[in-house]
Amino acid sequence: IDKSQVDTWAASRNKTASARTFNIERETLIQILDYAMREGLILENPARVTERRKQHQAKVVIPTKAQFTTLLDTLRRSDVRYRQAANLCELLAYSGCRLGEATAMTWGDVNLELKNFTVTGGEYGTKNHEARTIPLFPALEEFLLRLQASLAKPPEPTDRIVQIDNAKKAITSACETAKLPHFHHHTLRHFFCSNAIEA
Repeated sequence: IDKSQVDTWAASRNKTASARTFNIERETLIQILDYAMREGLILENPARVTERRKQHQAKVVIPTKAQFTTLLDTLRRSDVRYRQAANLCELLAYSGCRLGEATAMTWGDVNLELKNFTVTGGEYGTKNHEARTIPLFPALEEFLLRLQASLAKPPEPTDRIVQIDNAKKAITSACETAKLPHFHHHTLRHFFCSNAIEA
């Protein structure tokens, strides 16, 4: 395999593959040819000179406080199953956690006395594989106290704070019903960040 063959591959894939797909395939090819170099099958990796394609970033639409309130109200007025979706949305928006981190959070991760909570990421861990302890922000503390009070019995430390793994369909449905822009889980992390900057 030489540079001309890699160039032929790149020219062909550039016509049919998205930038993201091309970049993933390029990285895979580089790793395969690096392995071939380590095994002494080739002297140099011709794929390393192939340039990555620029990926266009999708514009992030962050909800206003009024839109966020409308989203929650719409979820809570909808099907009873959507109440857990509203809880997940509040947890995401008030904690700044990623989806996997929020859904893995248990009541044992929350320390109301010290006013902090620990983000462990549960079974799969956090993105950087490190747990972090964060202050219990006022909006998050108020939400957790309200949620705790609504439960039939005091939660066990191992109980998850929210009982669902995602609220994608519920959020999409609520956005359509309330005529809101299309928001998703990660939008609420941006919402948290924008509110933190504003504060």
